[in-house]
Amino acid sequence: MIVVVRGGTVVRPGSAPAPADVVIDDGVIAAVTAPGAAIDSGVGAVGPDLEVIDAGGLVVLPGGVDPHVHFDEPGRADWEGFDSGTAAAAAGGVTTVVDMPIDSDPPTITAALVEAKVAAAERSARVDVAIWGGLVPAALPHLHDLLVAGVVGFKAFACPSGWDDFPAVDEPTLRRGLEVSARCGRPVALHAELADLGHTPESEVAAVAWAGRLAAETGGRLHIVHVSAADAVDEARRWPGVTVETCPHYLGLTVEDVETIGREAWCAPPIRDARNRQRLWDRVLAGSVDCLASDHSPCPTAAKQRPDPWLGITGVETGLSVLLDDGRLPLDEVARLTTAAAEILRLPGKGRIEPGFDGDLALVDPEATWTVEPSALHNRHQRSPWTGRTLRGRVVRTLVRGRTVFDLDHGPRSPGGGRVLRIH
Repeated sequence: MIVVVRGGTVVRPGSAPAPADVVIDDGVIAAVTAPGAAIDSGVGAVGPDLEVIDAGGLVVLPGGVDPHVHFDEPGRADWEGFDSGTAAAAAGGVTTVVDMPIDSDPPTITAALVEAKVAAAERSARVDVAIWGGLVPAALPHLHDLLVAGVVGFKAFACPSGWDDFPAVDEPTLRRGLEVSARCGRPVALHAELADLGHTPESEVAAVAWAGRLAAETGGRLHIVHVSAADAVDEARRWPGVTVETCPHYLGLTVEDVETIGREAWCAPPIRDARNRQRLWDRVLAGSVDCLASDHSPCPTAAKQRPDPWLGITGVETGLSVLLDDGRLPLDEVARLTTAAAEILRLPGKGRIEPGFDGDLALVDPEATWTVEPSALHNRHQRSPWTGRTLRGRVVRTLVRGRTVFDLDHGPRSPGGGRVLRIH
């Protein structure tokens, strides 16, 4: 099957957006041509297996690579699950997600549990899926087997995770994980807060300093997830080879917004004040932040309403629109930051609109506005901290390996078709 995405403005990191056609052959990008050149030259003229997608007036972005989602399956599909989670991802222009180990029941800390997650993803994922393995003391005998099973790396918490069966790492455990990382080249991802310092900026900085030292001593690759504090970015930059992600909600909201929104905007680390948000933006614009992630971490409504509410936020569907609505990032930087995780995690074929890469595309109307209402959302519980907000920039169509998985007129396509990406 040949798919030609014709007449759009193609965005590639490091180059100015330009009109072009994208030719996808058997799921892989075969060419990026001058507008009309592919059809004019007779591509697909032999046989009926040709689909032409009109992208006139649209921006064609590489499909997003979200390195940090919690889809909670197997074991807690009532929290999200690959069906609704990947529907939301597709609607947000995200074509590859990397699922975290902590919220599955049991958590993904053995090769057998990786296989259980693979089976769940293969049943209903619309987009492609990669998997983090868990780094907790009980996982230490299984790290080699987790690597053989194809995890992208190991996820650890420097503080309690919220689940008793996924405790915080002590120093010997984190050191061991980083030693294995040094040998295999796959990163350790760390939730960087220290329990004795709470959810403060100082807590993030201290956790990054602790882990950065261990990474330097072992030669392991360290990735700091969902940084909210600008000073924690600065601390990460002190340590060679450490990579950093932040999230659209830290760039788009402040504590004043949280007071208005309420519990839907409660997360860990928390959303901080306007001064920190500006300083975090300064670091994004300066190139000190390596990639963006949603940290999509939903829960049933009751878990948000209890006295100790779940500190997770939804965002895999809205992140791209939040960035486009803000307008501070040029399109090529939006493309870079929303796909850079493909390089960090060494996901083959992902993250670029270039020949030889997978035909993963997000077709976006940058001028269209939409209001975030429950009826417009695809996550299981149709909740969002952006509810009621009107955003500029709307995903019109999403393709995974040339296959349409979402379009604005019909919504997400049927479950299934996504592949599990194993790293070897």
